[in-house]
Amino acid sequence: MCGIFGILQHDAGSAPSDERLRDTARRLQHRGPDGRGIYAAAGVGLVHTRLSLVDLSERSSQPFWDASRRFCLVYNGELYDYADLRAELERLGVVFRTTSDTEVLLEALIHFGVEATLPRLEGMFAFALYDTHEKSLVLARDRFGIKPLYVHDGDDAFLFGSTVGAMKPWLALRPDALTVSAYLQGFNGPLSGRSFYDDVSIVPPGAIVRVRPGSRARFSQCLTMNDMVDADMAEDFARRPRNELVDIVEQLLLKGVESQLCADVPVGAFCSGGVDSSLLMAMAARFHDDLRVFHADIVGPLSERSAAQRLSERLKLDLKVVRVEDHHFFEAIPDVVEHFGAPFVNPTTVPVLMVSRLVQEHGIKAVLTGEASDECYLGYEWLVPDVRASLRRLPRRILRKFGFSPAASVGSTSRDGELVTNLSSQFEIAMGPAEFPDAPELSYQAPSTHGLATDSNLSYILRTLLHRNDTMGMAASIESRFPFLDSRLVRASANLPYDCKVRFSPFVFDRKHPFFRDKWIVRQIADRYLPRDLSQRPKGMFPTSAFQRFRIAEGLFENSFVADWFGLARPRLRYLLGNASPSLKLRLMLLEAWAHVCVRELPKADLAARLARHVSVGAA
Repeated sequence: MCGIFGILQHDAGSAPSDERLRDTARRLQHRGPDGRGIYAAAGVGLVHTRLSLVDLSERSSQPFWDASRRFCLVYNGELYDYADLRAELERLGVVFRTTSDTEVLLEALIHFGVEATLPRLEGMFAFALYDTHEKSLVLARDRFGIKPLYVHDGDDAFLFGSTVGAMKPWLALRPDALTVSAYLQGFNGPLSGRSFYDDVSIVPPGAIVRVRPGSRARFSQCLTMNDMVDADMAEDFARRPRNELVDIVEQLLLKGVESQLCADVPVGAFCSGGVDSSLLMAMAARFHDDLRVFHADIVGPLSERSAAQRLSERLKLDLKVVRVEDHHFFEAIPDVVEHFGAPFVNPTTVPVLMVSRLVQEHGIKAVLTGEASDECYLGYEWLVPDVRASLRRLPRRILRKFGFSPAASVGSTSRDGELVTNLSSQFEIAMGPAEFPDAPELSYQAPSTHGLATDSNLSYILRTLLHRNDTMGMAASIESRFPFLDSRLVRASANLPYDCKVRFSPFVFDRKHPFFRDKWIVRQIADRYLPRDLSQRPKGMFPTSAFQRFRIAEGLFENSFVADWFGLARPRLRYLLGNASPSLKLRLMLLEAWAHVCVRELPKADLAARLARHVSVGAA
């Protein structure tokens, strides 16, 4: 929704440079093209760039002050239930000057305190509250990590921002060696803790940061995914008929969709052709007379355009389509890395950028997306039992039953390599989040109600998708909204019985997991809104293998960041590229692209020309 930045100098003798604050605002302009606000005083500077969605008037511009001018807020996000919180504050005597959620958030923080307010917020946020009396800052981020928040806790000053790029006028950015190493070993990049930049950290989802002049920042955890687990609710759900649970989840999802359509500007929807976005579209059409829907058609034999088209025709909605072809996957790289802020490996990032620009062209500022359904309702193939794998293991089990045990592997090289990779990535994926420490392993024989924690990758995977949608949407000044992450709905999904998510069905022939239906409850709801060819459609693979077909010439790395960073003379560089797998070559290319744009700040046009000369896409 917006871009935020702040600096708290430990020596408060002078105000931060106005010129550098304006430079920072310019770097955040894509996140908030509708207005900018700057505040500077001795020891502190705050910047806000605004994407106006609620209360479009100037009175809601930020930095936003309370009536006493003691507290100042810079805030990026949306609160979908702010009307209820506002009514409660009015009963306490608060007089509001705007109709914005910004003022509601500020007054709630003042009256209830940060720790008491955060669990009550329904929405997504990253904010900083400045207290002019104490000269202190309090920052916080939503529990799912939807909105980004980076910090630099330095000897001279504390910096925060929606992007690392916003810090460039204040900080010499250098690559973080450990993170770069982990990335080249297969890690897709950090989303909590250390970042790709030395001395720049990513505030963990649900965390609070407190800073005073002359002191280091103090981090504490306020919101976690563990808050969603409710033993009483799980027990209640386990006793209920399954069709009753379908009704409960349907009503919660409807409420989430309705609340996230709330805005003073038109809201649209992404339509991928899959069951999640199709269901959201069908629900949104009940509340919205003229819902605009958008689709990225990845051209090829696996294109999902026909499914998206069938749905739009059924709902009598006008589908807007952008064609994504092989050449776009390397032509878009300079723009993608600029806004992603890191090397990326997920090719879906490119079509999300392109469809976001299509949304912008049609005057829409916010879109509903289907992210988080797979995480909440077990839509990934590795979370669903595979009958074929069980059959393959059967001979080994029979041998063990009769006392024959196949020889075990003795070496530890593979495990050590895995540990080194995880060490470089600070064990962000391997150990998983702190929540759900006692969650049992997922299996069909021993189902767990803790569906959000059945795999330690889930929180990380979800954060990667949220980061993709935020950065690529904001590249086109578009806000992504996530009805499946309505906290009331997530709480229900976390406590649903396993057979509401994955269910044995002898008539299901999904090639990835035959005889088991994934996301069962979502599909049951979708049956009420969609034809069965859409509601029961299996989750498909990404519709192109363009990244796997990249042909990357050695010339791309001559006089390159990669060669300089690793100190590789031409013979060693040639040896590296001659022996690298296609996957490692791809990562080296994307690392080079990120360093060109984000570290060295060289022209994107120069990178585009280099890629055009040295990269092509082979035939499918």
